[in-house]
Parts: sequence; C-alpha cells; structure tokens
Amino acid sequence: MSVVLCHEKSYINFGGFICPREEKALGKCLKDALNTYIPQLAAGIPKLDIPSCEPLLIRSLSVKQTTGPLSVTSSFSDVYVRGPSTMRVKSIDIHAKDHEIVARLYIPELRMKGQYTLKGTLLMIPVEANGDFTSKYRDINATVTITLGRSKVFNGLDTLSCEKLDVNFQAGQVTMDLENLFGDDKDLSKTMNNFVNENWQSMSGDFQAPIEEALRDFLKPLADHAFATLYANDIFLSQ
Repeated sequence: MSVVLCHEKSYINFGGFICPREEKALGKCLKDALNTYIPQLAAGIPKLDIPSCEPLLIRSLSVKQTTGPLSVTSSFSDVYVRGPSTMRVKSIDIHAKDHEIVARLYIPELRMKGQYTLKGTLLMIPVEANGDFTSKYRDINATVTITLGRSKVFNGLDTLSCEKLDVNFQAGQVTMDLENLFGDDKDLSKTMNNFVNENWQSMSGDFQAPIEEALRDFLKPLADHAFATLYANDIFLSQ
C-alpha cells in the first residue's frame, strides 16, 4: 500500500484508492480501502510486511464472580480467537483538528477455543472442573478510536503515525460450552452450560477487556502501515 499525491491537491492515492481530502469523502474512501484489506489479515499481507494476524491469542484470563446463583473463580488459558477478519467497516469519521479517526465496525462472529479451570458453586451445587471450552460472540458492533500523530522522516515530509488505538464493542449474543464440567454426568453438565448461556450477560463482561485487547492487536499492524504511507499535512491541513 503506497501513497502518491495526485496532480490535483484535493486528492490522495491511498493503496490504489483515489481519495478526496475533504473529511467526509475521505472517510468513505478509507472505509472502502480498509474493507479490501481486512479480509487478507488472517493469512497476512506479505507485500506490506504484515504477518498472519489470525488466530489471535489470549494467553490467560481470570474471572471471579460472586453475584446471584454464581459463586465461582475460573481461569482461562491459551484462548485462540478466530473471526476478526470477517469484520466490515461501517463508517469512518475523520476529525483532523482533533487528530482523531473514529471507525465503526461490524463483526458477525468471534469463535474462541481454549482451556479452563473452575471452582465454586453453580446454583448451590459445588463444582471443581477443568477441560476444554469453546465460546462464540455473535452480532458484534465495535467502535475503534485512533489517535494520530506525526512521524519524523529524515530529509522528508512527516508521515502519519498511529499513536493510540482503542476498541470498544458490544455483542448481541454469547454462548459458551465448558466440557467436563461435572465429569461423567453429562446431563448435569448440559443443564449448567445452559444456565451459563442464559445468564451470559453477567459473565461476558469479564471477557470484554481481553477481547478488546486482542482486537487491538489484530488491527494495529494494518493501522501502523496504512497511516505511515500518508503525509501528515495531507490530513492535518486538509481543512
């Protein structure tokens, strides 16, 4: 992805997309460009020196809940996350004066798989278990806020830099399956998994921050490369 200034100062060539410099039109053009590149992130984009970004990995996560019928301490490890490359950029708003870009994304589904350990009580039933788990987050709406800066280039024009990238998301539905929850008692395990899924909103919040961090890790390499190809003055002085 490279940038070449067109003869018309009001346009920028962004990775083959001829984008107007006016904020609203530029946001739409960047949206189209990113929707072209994001699906390629799963396998990586060698020509841009971007390695494979999927699956994402969450090394460890601890959860402690003592509300309602749940009183458990659990930990999750080696959690692999697939699905970020299916995201679509819905809109991009550029706020040049604030050095900020806000993107709204939609992700149909995130699939997670890893190991868990759990100890406590579920519906007043003592439980101590460990094993494999899977989870699905569906119908995800996310907001990505990017703070832009300048990167000094020796004997050249400053380029843009991605100084900060924050992700916040909301999921429409979450399901989880904890294997071996009650050993050989598959009926009880199924009942408890159903209960957990019916009360997913009380549990999913503990996963939100690690997943948001994983999504940051997914998007940051593309943002770093994309903005490094743009001259800072073309954005900051576009008004």
